[in-house]
Amino acid sequence: MRVITLNNADFLKKVDEIFESIDFVPDVIVQIKNAGTYFGDAFRTRGEFNKVTYYSIILQRKGEGLKKNFVFKFLMKILPYSILDELRKYESKRAKKSLSKINLNCLSKKTIKINIDLNLDLKNILIIDDAIDTGKTMFLIKRSLEKQFPKAAVKTAVLSWTIEKSIIKPDYFLYKNVLVRFPWSKDYKGKDLEN
Repeated sequence: MRVITLNNADFLKKVDEIFESIDFVPDVIVQIKNAGTYFGDAFRTRGEFNKVTYYSIILQRKGEGLKKNFVFKFLMKILPYSILDELRKYESKRAKKSLSKINLNCLSKKTIKINIDLNLDLKNILIIDDAIDTGKTMFLIKRSLEKQFPKAAVKTAVLSWTIEKSIIKPDYFLYKNVLVRFPWSKDYKGKDLEN
């Protein structure tokens, strides 16, 4: 599996590319925090989707606590990209193995409340995030929105669909089976890539 790094300028170009592939106008955009908000901010600056209402949702994945650890953050900044790439590949292999443990029946029955006015007559909803790995978060949010707004078309957009066998296939994506390091990633080196 390949790992690529996008600096801020590259990220904005990629947002433009995926924007051009979206073939419907959403009434609302649901951005999955935190990464989805960067995506949403970039969409807003384009102008075409700046009048769309944006909603943010937070779903914390298990195992995220380590990434907040000071030592871990420090190591992410000093290790070379070659080692960080291998760590990303290892993490992706673990996620791929976890796919067999996901019970879709159970997951389909779960619903999360997304604070969107149920009286709105929504026709098109777009969910955005930076990437789909196992697809569990995107599946849960999409399923919940479909239950809350059964008449609406609910579509998904990500820049990277990292595991092709995820439990949900994004409607719009740029990369498949590629791990992307974004400017907000914990292991992004920052200014050295901005020039």
